[in-house]
Amino acid sequence: MDKISLLPDEVLGHILSFLPSKQAASTSLLSQRWRDVFVFVPSLDLDYALEASQYQRDKPRDFMDFVESLLNLRGKSPIKKLALKIHLLNQFGIDPSRVHSWICNALERGGLVDLDLFITFRGKLQLVPLLIFKSKTLVKLRLGRGFTLKLSQQDVDLPLLKSLCLDTVDFDGGHDVFETLLSHCPVLEELVLEDQRWKQWCGSLSSPLLKRLRIRFFNIPIISLDVPNLVYLELSCIFGSKYANVNLESLVEARLNLWVEEQRLRELRHGAAHLVSADMMDLITAIRNVKVLHLTSDALELFYFSGQDLPMFDNLICLSITSDKKQGWQILPLLLKNSPNLETLIFKGVEHYMTTKCGDACVCSGSWVSRASCLSSSRVKRLEIWGYQGTMRELNQVRHFLNKLPCLELVEIRPVNNIQVPIDIQYLMKLPRASSNCKIQAII
Repeated sequence: MDKISLLPDEVLGHILSFLPSKQAASTSLLSQRWRDVFVFVPSLDLDYALEASQYQRDKPRDFMDFVESLLNLRGKSPIKKLALKIHLLNQFGIDPSRVHSWICNALERGGLVDLDLFITFRGKLQLVPLLIFKSKTLVKLRLGRGFTLKLSQQDVDLPLLKSLCLDTVDFDGGHDVFETLLSHCPVLEELVLEDQRWKQWCGSLSSPLLKRLRIRFFNIPIISLDVPNLVYLELSCIFGSKYANVNLESLVEARLNLWVEEQRLRELRHGAAHLVSADMMDLITAIRNVKVLHLTSDALELFYFSGQDLPMFDNLICLSITSDKKQGWQILPLLLKNSPNLETLIFKGVEHYMTTKCGDACVCSGSWVSRASCLSSSRVKRLEIWGYQGTMRELNQVRHFLNKLPCLELVEIRPVNNIQVPIDIQYLMKLPRASSNCKIQAII
């Protein structure tokens, strides 16, 4: 007996939603019972690159006909989620006007909650259908790439939108259009801005209800953030930005992916610390209340070159550091000292730029092995070492951590790229430890 076919249409539609749209639609050919089940699938996931593997890439007309046949098959039934991904390598391909009509078709049905558009028309900037910004049902919206937003106050009304992602989106009218968009999203909680070419944005952002913010730009001259209810911040940009009027009162987790060009890094190390803007300290001070902090190796050095007057990180319980052989740990001893409640310390790699200024947190100079260390006063209970390769330098650093951290309860060793690296746990277990309760695990 075919028990699956006995399930209600809505349940079958939910099951089919986990399949690619082409496969889900093909079930309508199984039998009379399945003819109309596709109508109950709440989502459409249309990826030209995926479908083009079944057609010829120089025949996008097949894909366009396929999409329109799917829309016709659904009749007037609502679509809750539409994901449309198209990337064209040449000027001959999918008709933008037809793509425009597909988006409007999904919106006009009513009930669209999640719209994900990732479209590239080489050499062309496409205007987004204004109907998107009048949706009374959209909760999640992603736009990218090659779109141009030209909006007035009357064009935007997104009363339910909670998540917005703009990836390589141009604004006809600059920052004013961006502010217009944000001001008409009254319940927006998550904002993602990704682009290395969006030069018209002045870096100013104010949103009273925003909770999660990710900014990934190549360079932003000035960053001004007034987001008092923000709980998560991910900031990715090249060193050189100035931070002014940064209000992050409620921040819980911060991820700072800051990059320093190699030439600038050499200048900083040779006494040009004045090149680091004093505004960098404004950012560091603004995140002082976080509970979770992730720092790239460049960000860690920028902390050092911003000055030694670090604020206290009294709430910090988890610190994650990405290490690199080109950057040092100069600020790490002070950062650990100013984080009295730190419980989890994560190193994504422990090999770093060797310098006598690393202090007693590491074994760069070798002189700290038998001396007291800043680690001795740390309350860290959990230590994770990622990307372990089994080198002698890594082993010495692990030995140093074991010997100096008095409250350790667990040490996790994770080999590089999840590839098994010979880890002699028995040898590690014999190393002297400041904590008798410390357990060591290798996560393979």
